[in-house]
Parts: sequence; C-alpha cells; structure tokens
Amino acid sequence: MVDDERVNLHVPEQIEVSYELAGVGSRFLAALIDTSIVAAITVALGGGAWFVRAWLTGASLVSFVTGLIVAGAAILLYIGYHMWGELARNGQPPGKAWTGLRVVSVDGGPVSVEQSAVRNILRLVDFLPVSYAIGLVSLLVTRRNQRLGDLAAATMVVKERLETLAPEVTPTVDRPPVQPLPPEVSEELLRSVRAGVRAVSREEERTIRRFLERRYELAPDARRRLATRLADTLRQRFPGIAPGQLANPETLLEIVIRALDERR
Repeated sequence: MVDDERVNLHVPEQIEVSYELAGVGSRFLAALIDTSIVAAITVALGGGAWFVRAWLTGASLVSFVTGLIVAGAAILLYIGYHMWGELARNGQPPGKAWTGLRVVSVDGGPVSVEQSAVRNILRLVDFLPVSYAIGLVSLLVTRRNQRLGDLAAATMVVKERLETLAPEVTPTVDRPPVQPLPPEVSEELLRSVRAGVRAVSREEERTIRRFLERRYELAPDARRRLATRLADTLRQRFPGIAPGQLANPETLLEIVIRALDERR
C-alpha cells in the first residue's frame, strides 16, 4: 500500500513495516548539503590540479587535459561519495543523516552495491537539462517520490522514523523470560542513553515495546532484521555509544526502554 506520505511494506510473518516517504523539500535540503560537501572537495582538487598545471607548463594542451582529468575526477567523486554514504553508512550520506532521511530498497531492506551504483550513476541524467529538472519532475509524478535513479534501482528515500506494525497475537505460556542486560552494558553507557532518551518519540517507544513483547514469536531472521532496523534508527540519538559497542541490536532497545521507564 502506498499513499502520498507513507508506504507500508509487508514482510514475512505477517508483519507490516511502515515508512514515511521523504518529500521534495527534505530531499532538496539533503542534496544541497551533500553537493556542497562534494563541491568543496572538488574545488580543493581543482586548485591542486591548477598548481600542477602551472608547475608543468602553461600550454593549452596541458590545460585541456588537466581540465578533463579534473572533470572526470569530480564526476567519480560525486558518484563515489553517495555510494560510500549509502553502503558504509546504512543508506545515509551526511546530507541525509543531517536531515533525517535514509535510502532503502523498495522492499524495505538496505540498498545493495548494484542498486547504489545504478541510482547514483543516473544522477547525471536526473540533473538534465538544468537544475535537476528531470529528477524533480520524476519526484512529483511517481507514487513513491522516486527520481529516475530510484526507479531504475528499485530504491526510495524515506524519513528516519520507522514504525513496525504487528498484528495482535495470543501470548504463549512458554515465552522465555526477559534476560538481564549483558556485562558490556556499563553504568557509563546507561548514563549516555539516559541523557538522550528524551529524543525518543512516543510512537517510537510504542514500536520498540511492541517488538520486545512479541520478539520470541518471530522467526529468527525476521526478529534480527526488525531489531536491526529499530536500533539503527535510534543510534544517532546516542552519540556516546560507539558503532560496534553493542553487537546485539536488541540490547540497545532494552536499554532505551529501561531508561524510559526510569524517567517515569
């Protein structure tokens, strides 16, 4: 199901994951930030090339070849920058991270190398004829706010907030008890979570509680996938937690709920 602002994706075990689609305004701001970063790097690269050209010779042929090299490097840098953000930063180049957006596959999963390559190479087409005109038209007329690169790569851009909607089920009598927090959860880490827990919305809290309540009824793959999505959404709220500090995403969810309960 797709509407103007939200897309609901059905995944195994009769679970529905709901994403809020990114609009033109937020995507434009993210693109402006990322383009500014790439432009700054390109200017530095071009300045270095100018010094090399001046050191070698001022001949027109050398200037022409230098210009081609800089232009080619700038294009590769632009594509590579976005691929790096989407693959190494879980769908979030800096511009999207700062504006709360994320690139995902249309099935709700992370983008693959092939998808990222396709959507970012086609950025060059989306820019045509001027000022991102083709990309803007595509964003306005497609149901999932997709530009041409998104359509070709089967990707979409969503807002960071993620809600997992699960049907009501009858509790099982053999549900394992909730395990205590593991030893790697230090008091310092708990303080870091307590300091940032106010940024967790009521909607996100309900989603986390719902997942923790029925996680033992999910298949292992679905449980791990949903826990990872929820934890990735929350991690940026807690800069005191190193990326690899909590290997199990469910641990972060448990700590967040404990911190929320302590506030009440």
